[in-house]
Amino acid sequence: MAHRSDTKLAATILSQASAWPSLATNSIVALIPAHNEERFIGSLILTVQAHVDQVVVVDDGSADQTSHIAQRAGALVLRHEVNQGKAAAVNTGFNYLRRLDLAAVVMLDGDGQHSADDIPSILAPILENHADIVVGSRFLTVKSDIPAYRQVGQHSLTLLTNLASGTRISDSQSGYRAFSARAIDALVFGQGGFSLESEMQFLVNEHRLRVVEVPIKVLYAEPAKRNPVSHGMQVVNAILQLIGQTRPLLFFSITGLSVLSIGVGLGLNVVNIFIKTRELAIGYALITVMLSIIGMLLFFVGIILHSTRGILLESHKRLVDRIGTLSANTNTEPQPTLYDQTPMPIVTLTRRRVDK
Repeated sequence: MAHRSDTKLAATILSQASAWPSLATNSIVALIPAHNEERFIGSLILTVQAHVDQVVVVDDGSADQTSHIAQRAGALVLRHEVNQGKAAAVNTGFNYLRRLDLAAVVMLDGDGQHSADDIPSILAPILENHADIVVGSRFLTVKSDIPAYRQVGQHSLTLLTNLASGTRISDSQSGYRAFSARAIDALVFGQGGFSLESEMQFLVNEHRLRVVEVPIKVLYAEPAKRNPVSHGMQVVNAILQLIGQTRPLLFFSITGLSVLSIGVGLGLNVVNIFIKTRELAIGYALITVMLSIIGMLLFFVGIILHSTRGILLESHKRLVDRIGTLSANTNTEPQPTLYDQTPMPIVTLTRRRVDK
């Protein structure tokens, strides 16, 4: 349902294309998803503009002056009426960017942690056709003053994401990234707001995108908006959901084999006890049977889900392509509201909050 909503939103954005600023071929665009970032968004846009042709800000339902300040600073602003999460904000930005003939897109967080001076080095692998996604890593050769608790959490989440996704990078949670036009076309994210960067690593394998890392510096001038522990647990939960949805063989079959191995080990112990004492260890025997059954069920569930997922992905791709064609042809009443009294409009996107 989320993908169908995204397809309809993409058609709506395309219907407004003639009213929006046009860019030259092979332009470079900065995308900034933001929520309640009025303190930093203006100065960030002004510094970023020196390195790109256009700045696009997606205001994800801010209650402050984020949209107004971004607009006055010279950005094109797409605004959600309600907060939908970072994944939805990036989807909105990507839907707009797909209509442009771009050389590259650089994405920064709106909280002032990222330095615009790093944009050239992040864009370089894209512009030289060496990568489809470039991740700005906080843990390479450039060292920043990162609080210890953040380092522990970030390294833990990176380890989990690397093991689960099969794509190894040093900073899985970095929001400072660059994308090729091919990556923009391929990437569509779920509606969860806590696992965008981790989900990107799963999609890299699915779409066979090339990933490169470059060092960046960060500045933590403000305390974390969210409780680090609860936020970390939300990311872990989202990663586990991604594993179950995208890698059922790993999530179910490997787990099943592990449980089955424990059952077999206990079974061998039951046999050993019987040989020595001529008595059946009924408790161990029952546990052995239970673990063996559970292990085999999980193993075969993983195989079945893996096969089913392949069929559904192919069917889903065809359905989305069909819906997108129909929506583009039939959607003649634009939903966004344009305020064209200023050079760079604010586009308000009306869409219901997606329940998580």
